[in-house]
Amino acid sequence: MSAIGTEGASLRRLLPARAASELLAPFGRILVGGRLRLRRADGALHAEEIGESWREPHVARTWPLTVDTAEVGLLEVDPVPQTGAEEAAVEALHGALQRALAAAQAQRAMAGETLERYREIHLLYRVGDALAGTLDPVAVPRRVLAEARGVIDGDGGGVWLADEEAGEAAGARTRVVVEGRSAVDGDAARLRARLADPELPAIVAAGPGAREHLLWAPMMAREACLGGVWLTRAGDDAVFTAGDLKLLTALATQAAAFLDNARLHQRALAQERLEQELRLAYEVQARLLPRETPAPENWSVAGFWRPAREVSGDFYDLLPLGDALGVVVADVADKGMPAALFMAVARSLLRAAATGGRSPAQTVADTNRLAALDASDGMFVTLWYGVLRPDGEVRYVNAGHNPPIVLRADGRVERLTRTGILVGWDADAAFGEAAVALAPGDLLVAFTDGVTEARDPEGNEFGEGRLLEVVTAHRHADAQAVLDAVRSALDAFVAGAPTHDDCTLVVARFRTPPRGG
Repeated sequence: MSAIGTEGASLRRLLPARAASELLAPFGRILVGGRLRLRRADGALHAEEIGESWREPHVARTWPLTVDTAEVGLLEVDPVPQTGAEEAAVEALHGALQRALAAAQAQRAMAGETLERYREIHLLYRVGDALAGTLDPVAVPRRVLAEARGVIDGDGGGVWLADEEAGEAAGARTRVVVEGRSAVDGDAARLRARLADPELPAIVAAGPGAREHLLWAPMMAREACLGGVWLTRAGDDAVFTAGDLKLLTALATQAAAFLDNARLHQRALAQERLEQELRLAYEVQARLLPRETPAPENWSVAGFWRPAREVSGDFYDLLPLGDALGVVVADVADKGMPAALFMAVARSLLRAAATGGRSPAQTVADTNRLAALDASDGMFVTLWYGVLRPDGEVRYVNAGHNPPIVLRADGRVERLTRTGILVGWDADAAFGEAAVALAPGDLLVAFTDGVTEARDPEGNEFGEGRLLEVVTAHRHADAQAVLDAVRSALDAFVAGAPTHDDCTLVVARFRTPPRGG
């Protein structure tokens, strides 16, 4: 067998050992006298299925497993198939393995592209946010300087703009435009001092023996120094006059008023654009939520989502899985646009991972492994993912999320506690899977902390106790009625106080199966 070096781990990543064993199992029952093995590219055993009557020694035959053109492992059959039926079974197994690897590779490529787009969008958002409302750092200073040199003779000059974020005293953090001969290189410290203290002398000798002279006028607006304009002249007799200072001061005052008004205008435009973008982002994000509520057999389900801002890091999803229903309730550990972007990524990854009959643990593990590729951004998500079966069984993974509540028909309360850590925190994390059986009339309530931590005008939290009271009082109603009761209770409790966190809630009731079902 040929080794593939760094490609040797690909089989493990694309087809985990448990999934591989599940593929081998039915063929092991066909080849009762044989042994099936999957080996990685480095020769390590990946998965094995041994027939009941297999005995050593035998001669094995191998089939290569490839992704694109790279060999990632081998299918080893011992003994060599003897009949046409056995040969067909092995070929079918080999084809199933190849298709599984191709599907996993395609899913991985799609998820990688999604994450890459997320990184690009997240980066563009941060840069745009940092630059929002600022002026062109070149065009405006050059216009001011051109006007100054047009009315006052000078060998050179410049405009010094204070950093809008740093404030008037941070003279070292400034933008400079210089034309002609200027004292900016030889006397930069003196110019910075004038920006920090506009009351310093406006006409000074800037060079030894008064051979270069400096004329300075601060740009003042609303008692703040936005920067300054200066001109220089060389020569013993080329001093600036009080008239020169008066003209430059007038120009600087006009420039400051223009600059201040322009900044205010740019801020207003930026705010308007941001609000429009956030409205569009909200509409896009809202369309990612389930538009229709599936009606799984023997269940009634209802969901509710309300962002604290224009966009949200919370989400819920309902995934039809044959005769079952996947339910996701998740909370990204951030707010605003970055959380909304990561929410979209996490939703897409989980939807892709949930296909192909994967268990909840496999689904969350695959989602986590891909989400963790972007762990450097410090984003992660808590989530609860459960699969609702027609017989009332719920198999679930709780990845660091608030424990959902199971309210039994007789009033008993159970909590579906955590089975793993946050998604996106550790790419190699393992996630446990648990199950709970619901009887007819039992309720399942999954929520984010925005529900229990909602605050009234005095700062008191809604709390899990109030949530339980409302759900218990309506436990004989269907899921939508229970959810509506919780929403009404939340609105009454908050009483118009500002919402500080996103709210998401999903209610599911297991109904009595119809007779003969």
